[in-house]
Amino acid sequence: MTLILAAQYLSYFMAIYLFAYSYVLGLKISESTKPVRGFTFILSVVMAFVFSGFTYVFI
Repeated sequence: MTLILAAQYLSYFMAIYLFAYSYVLGLKISESTKPVRGFTFILSVVMAFVFSGFTYVFI
């Protein structure tokens, strides 16, 4: 039970961190005037949704 609870907390905080990181990265990309590569932004958004889904798996 303790391992499942730790996994749930880890996935919850990783989802929050990745959503916040992708938000800040999106703001930086939107204000950029030169060409940007959005792989980091896309990867962080996708992984945020993956970890968000993991929080429901560990309930």
